[in-house]
Amino acid sequence: MITRRNLIWFVPLLLLFTFPLWRPPIASFLTPRGGYDESLAKRKLDEHNFTMEQVHVTQSENGKTTLEIRARKAYTGKTQDDFAMEEVDAVITADSGEQTFITARKGIFDKKNAILTLIDEVVVIKPKDKYELYTDLLIYNDKTNIANSPGKTQLLGEKIEIKGNNLIFNTKTEAYELSGRVRCKLTNFSTPDSSSP
Repeated sequence: MITRRNLIWFVPLLLLFTFPLWRPPIASFLTPRGGYDESLAKRKLDEHNFTMEQVHVTQSENGKTTLEIRARKAYTGKTQDDFAMEEVDAVITADSGEQTFITARKGIFDKKNAILTLIDEVVVIKPKDKYELYTDLLIYNDKTNIANSPGKTQLLGEKIEIKGNNLIFNTKTEAYELSGRVRCKLTNFSTPDSSSP
């Protein structure tokens, strides 16, 4: 005779002994549809792909803005710490508050190392010193405040024109170093009078 107490033991035993009968339809029902492709599990996903338009980046130090970059378009760089830009306008602000304006067709900003690399038709305008600089490659390190132009560089001022290679400029000390074949043209320059003592 099957009582309620015996029924509690009977149901699990019945399921166990009839397992070969109900297993195939249940297994078929629970099998994922569409199959499994191992290559999908092994593929490397690009985690930092992006494209942005009208980008504005600001770098600050001790509460003061030292570098401000605007670009028409920015997109993923070679690493997740840098991104490439098109139609770049940058403003470098010195500790004294003096600003230097830079434009270029292309740029790469490494946010980890605070390095801005400007490429193609680079123009640097320094209104206080009244000069303009033209080059095709300019690398600015915001941590060291050093701007380096390793290619042909032209510097135009009110009464001076300098052409050379490999310009290094320290924005803190305002010291210039120009190497390679340097050509300098001065206007309204008079030689010292040799008769004076």
